Amino acid sequence: MSFSFGFTSNDLNDDELTDDETIAPTGSTQTTNEFVNPLDFPRLLTQDVVQPQIIDLSLMLKSLNNVRLSFEQFSSPITSYPLYRRELFDVKHQLMLESDDPNVSNTNNELTDILIGDTSEDLRKNVYEGGLKSWECSIDLVDALNDTSYKELNQFNTFVELGCGTSLPTEFIFSKLLLESTNQDITKTVILSDYNESVLRLVSLPNLLITWANCVLTAEQRVSLQRAQDENVPICEDELLLTEKLLDSFYQDMQKRNINIHFISGSWGRTFTKLLHTIIPADQNILVLTSETIYQPENLPVIAETLLDLKLSYSSIAVKEFVAAKDIYFGVGGSIVEFENYLKRK
Repeated sequence: MSFSFGFTSNDLNDDELTDDETIAPTGSTQTTNEFVNPLDFPRLLTQDVVQPQIIDLSLMLKSLNNVRLSFEQFSSPITSYPLYRRELFDVKHQLMLESDDPNVSNTNNELTDILIGDTSEDLRKNVYEGGLKSWECSIDLVDALNDTSYKELNQFNTFVELGCGTSLPTEFIFSKLLLESTNQDITKTVILSDYNESVLRLVSLPNLLITWANCVLTAEQRVSLQRAQDENVPICEDELLLTEKLLDSFYQDMQKRNINIHFISGSWGRTFTKLLHTIIPADQNILVLTSETIYQPENLPVIAETLLDLKLSYSSIAVKEFVAAKDIYFGVGGSIVEFENYLKRK
């Protein structure tokens, strides 16, 4: 299921807190009777937690040069909106090919162990948060967005997806942006964040590339760009060879359309929100998307405070936030009720 909340800063009154909590001002230190904002939890700065960093689009594209993507097209269950996603087996194949590459981080080797090993893990704390798979609520969120009038969505120029994984909700927004005129006077900003940099590189960006190739390029252009370096390269309907020319065409087209794409990897927290503020334009209405991110009780307050920080930091413009989650995450602990109760206490 999904829901959105559209409260303003006036709705967030510290006097209404329960359980005798008091909220310290942003950036303040804890005293005996003060409540520490979860964004400032010390555990978020420990060495075993991946610290957030901004990753440049051009560098991300360069890392995908000559990678062949296998993908599938499918439809969202309710509104039948067409979506594209890289096949998981193809991600596993790339991880195996890169396992002996000294230029690839040890995290890739751990991902290979998780995805191909015998442990059958969907996530591993502080290592991998499940972003390579498409989880149900991300597809539900696409349906929720598709049920929302696009004229309403069109009022937003900045789009942020927190814990994006395969980035299907952003892919929906991105496909809508591609249908607009290429000569846009207003810059569109797309920000994708995930705990794992490798998830952003292996599925988040590839899914946008696949969407662009299928929404923008003609059949002749797709063939030409894939055969730019070798005229004998085989062309398949469900594959896309990321040649240097194809990647450059994508980059140039984003500039022509005034679409700025940013990536942030690493954990949420105060450092993350500060980085986010550096790339969010101050005068653009913001649409925030997040799905399957409140499944752990210890991280639920952090994602809630991240959403509240965005709402309060940009109180002079429109900020709308969609959260998609299961009623309860059996065996993990997070739930919609717990998330709503946290917001009510604020």
